Amino acid sequence: MSELQTVIFSLNAQLYGAEASQVFQIIRYQGVTKVPRMPRFIEGVIDYRDSVLPVISLNKRFEMGNQTVTKKTKILVTKIGDKQAGFIVNDVSEIVRFTDEDIEPAPSLIYSESNSFFSKVGKKDDILVTIIDLKKVLNDNEVKRLNIKR
Repeated sequence: MSELQTVIFSLNAQLYGAEASQVFQIIRYQGVTKVPRMPRFIEGVIDYRDSVLPVISLNKRFEMGNQTVTKKTKILVTKIGDKQAGFIVNDVSEIVRFTDEDIEPAPSLIYSESNSFFSKVGKKDDILVTIIDLKKVLNDNEVKRLNIKR
């Protein structure tokens, strides 16, 4: 029996998860430098380990409204292709291990070509967690605009 280790985070009071293997680091939110002419959900860039890290708001990307930055706001650092990107989330609550029995494919109502980043749903007790494939949050054109190679 295999397990899927998942980072659980919130987006405007809804629980989501990402495979822990996709999350390189979880850092505290820091102010971003705006970049002109970017899609609304791309907040800007930050200085991260002496490089420029593009930062994306998952709330805005998923059309879940704006996000209020608090002390709990975090950035999930991940790799997309050969570059890194950061995803802003409201809070990271825990890391959960889901067994094969705890995971189901995303329902066809949720999963579509335009929503291919919603890959699975994890169940623990009475809680459902939509598991997001962070590598698929941006489409090919958005990845090109950020100068990221897949």
